[in-house]
Order: sequence, then C-alpha cells, then structure tokens
Amino acid sequence: MVLMRKFAIAALLLSLVAPVALAQDKQTTPPVEKKVELTAEQKSSVLNDVQTTLFEKSFVPGIDFKKWPEFVEKKKESIEKADTIAEFTRVVNQALKDFGISHCRLMTPRAAAQRGKTTDIGSGLNGTASDEGLVVRRVIDGGPGKQVGIAENDVITKLNGNKPTSFDQLSGEKGTKLELEVKKVDGSVVKVDLVLDVFSTVRKETLTWINEDTAVLRVFTFAAGYSRENLEGLIKEANGKAKNLILDLRSNGGGAVNNLNHLLSLLLPKDTDYGTFVSKKLVSDFVAAKPDATVTPEAVAEWAPRKAKTRELKTPAFSGKIAVLINRGSGSASEICAAALSERASAPLVGTQSAGAVLSSTYAKLSEGFMMQYPLSDYITAKGMRLESNPLKPTHEVKAVRQGDGPDPAVEKAVEVLKGTQLR
Repeated sequence: MVLMRKFAIAALLLSLVAPVALAQDKQTTPPVEKKVELTAEQKSSVLNDVQTTLFEKSFVPGIDFKKWPEFVEKKKESIEKADTIAEFTRVVNQALKDFGISHCRLMTPRAAAQRGKTTDIGSGLNGTASDEGLVVRRVIDGGPGKQVGIAENDVITKLNGNKPTSFDQLSGEKGTKLELEVKKVDGSVVKVDLVLDVFSTVRKETLTWINEDTAVLRVFTFAAGYSRENLEGLIKEANGKAKNLILDLRSNGGGAVNNLNHLLSLLLPKDTDYGTFVSKKLVSDFVAAKPDATVTPEAVAEWAPRKAKTRELKTPAFSGKIAVLINRGSGSASEICAAALSERASAPLVGTQSAGAVLSSTYAKLSEGFMMQYPLSDYITAKGMRLESNPLKPTHEVKAVRQGDGPDPAVEKAVEVLKGTQLR
C-alpha cells in the first residue's frame, strides 16, 4: 500500500502529447560528433545528470530508480574503459536496459542534435538485437543500407569482423566504411561494404490497392515526417471505393500522441474513447476521490472521468472493415493504435507480436551535449489492458516474411481474414 501510494504522488504529467516533439528542422545535413573521446570528468558529469533525471523526473510503476547506482556499479569497469562517445553511450544504455523498461535511454550529442530532423547520417537501418546479431526491422528507402541490398528481416551477424550488439554501432561520420556480414531471409550469407551517408528519414505514407475492394495503408511513423495532409488525402481515396482497409504498422516505432489521435480520428467515429493516459493530475484526483482505494494504473484509468477520444475532422472517417498488420518493431503509438482498432472496430491483428513498449516519455538535456529520454507515465486501453511489457498478440499469427518482390504473407492473410469478417 505504501509503495502504491508513492506511485500516486510520484506520477508525472504526460508530455508525449506536446506538439514541440514534432518540430522539424529544414537543415539538410545533420551535425556529426565534434568530440569523439570522453574524459573521466566528462563521463562523471553525464552520469550525475542521468542519476538526477532518474531520481527526480522518471517514473514507472514498480520501478525503484533509486537503485540506479547499483546498475552503474555493475558496469563500472566497462564505463571506465569506454573512452569514446559511442562506447560510453552503449554501456550506459546497457545499464538502463537492465531496469527492464522502455523509453529510457541516453542519446549521444549527435543523436540529440538530430532528434526531430528529417535527414540523418548513417546506415538507414534499424531494428533489434538478437543472439545472432542485429535483426533489421526497418530499411529507409534511399539509405545506404537499402542501396547495398539489405532488406527487412535480414540479420547483420558481423560488423568489421565482430558480432554487433547495437544498431548504434552502425553510426558515425559521413564516409565511414563498415564491413558487414549479412544473413539473408533465405539463409544465405553475403558480405557487403556499407558507407555511411546522408539520407532522408521521411517515408511518405502510401495507399496500395490489392484488388478493387481492398487497399493497404502503410504508415511508417507517428513522429517527424508524419503527414496529416497526405493521410487525409489517402483516406478520401479509400472512402471512394474501398470496402476493406489494411493498416500496415509494421516496424512503426511510434511518435507523438496528437498524430496518433489524428490517425484514429480518420479510422473511427468521432468521440470514440480508446484509452486513458494516466497523468499526475489524474492520479491526484483519484486519490482525493478515493482515499482508501489501492492506487494502480488500471484502477485510475477505470475511474477516470475523461478518456482519450477521437475527434471530428474535415475528412470523414473510414467506415469499412479494417485489419492491422503488426510485428516486433511496432511500438508505442503504433501499439495504442492497433489496440484501439482491435477493441473499438473489431479489427483483426495480423503478423507477430508487438514491442510492448508503451510508456509515455520526454527528453532532458544533459551536460556535454548528451540528451536522455526518460519515462513519465503509463497508458491503459479502453478495455483495461496495460501495454507496457505486455505486447499485443496477433489474432492471426504470420511469421513468414516477404521474399524479394514476391507476395506479402501478412497482407495475403489479412485479405483472407477480412473476407470472413462482418462489417462494423
């Protein structure tokens, strides 16, 4: 009871909805790291800032951030040996990962300067680490990785002769050459030389027609690059003739809540409640109204008088049947979107389970140009499901992936499923 009461007091305001998170810069070439090496004093300064951020600002139910010094102590030797920005950041993030939560990471000065931009220098690849190496979940069109033939679901097993452990290792200055060994989806292994370069991070949403009744709407992000104007145009096109819409959120890592609300408002009737963002004020109001109640995110969400709801837009919401494609790269706002459509539109979920990373977060500037993303509060779906560390499971699992220019197994399954579902 004491611990849960601390939760009620410590919960912070949800700031993921802040429009500033969507600010874009017209800069075409992002800065590179000016300072490669770090002194012991600089590392100490950054670590002190990380501790202050965790102690005074961060919150996750059941997580005691006061234990952070214990995690640092376990990595002490590695931190002392880390004399570059990249290596220091990697080790600190390993320690932060040991908390077992999402949305908690240290960002290098270059990554901090790049946040919200629509261009970057790097490989144009992202994904997750595995026992084999790095599993590619996202390949930017026009990026260096795409240009050398790397595709989604490929596994980078070696980087300059060693097994890579983080996609941060695929970063650096323009012109940096990386020797990669890549295991393709068909099991073959190829060696490629990848040269880091400038590329656009913007991937325009697309509407692809499968047949005269069914279209696939691909949304790549809810962050910088999300285009409301483009999406409204695509929904208008779908409203003209589509009976079925397949929303592809695979490898969409999320973004801003106001963009999430915009998309849901294009897919659900106005005033549809889809969940609750548990803010500091909401928790305080709950405690005042129910002083003897046990405080949990689920209890607060159930009691909350105000829910997150869709709004009326100039473009009418799509009224046909919807299916949603998800995978391990679908996180944060994508998971909220998929859950909302599943609960409120009976949309089948097709693919593999999602990331289970749905804490709201914001950013803090640290010393030496570093930045830290840290968690603030929780989210509960309309039907009382907490998504953090609880990945969405597909109603129709499809593990097979597209081979080259062949058919997409997940899309084919979604078409099949939609044929047998009732119109909402």
